[in-house]
Amino acid sequence: MNNIAGAVGATGLALMTAICPQESAAEGFNGTEFLQRSADRQRAYISTQLVMASSIAARIKPAMADCIGSAFFDGTGLSETGFETSIERIREFNDYHPSSVLVVVIESQCGPFN
Repeated sequence: MNNIAGAVGATGLALMTAICPQESAAEGFNGTEFLQRSADRQRAYISTQLVMASSIAARIKPAMADCIGSAFFDGTGLSETGFETSIERIREFNDYHPSSVLVVVIESQCGPFN
């Protein structure tokens, strides 16, 4: 099952990269650049990344998908707490790509993907 789950997760990440290559292929894109964006754009980016991670988790680790939903979202979308927690970590690790930092944020709240 782990091989299947890993393949599903890898396929999901590859699909996201194929659909939205601009962020993943942007050389030098890091937290510093991300933090220069408007709060609305930051919120949209974080929300999209969390939904993608939750979709992958739903296939390989359903309890994690539930955790992502409750830890980061409220009844109307990305919660203020979910947003602030993510932004704090991106500020702290601003030399890294925001997507990488968000994986760490998710895993600190919900446990490892594997």
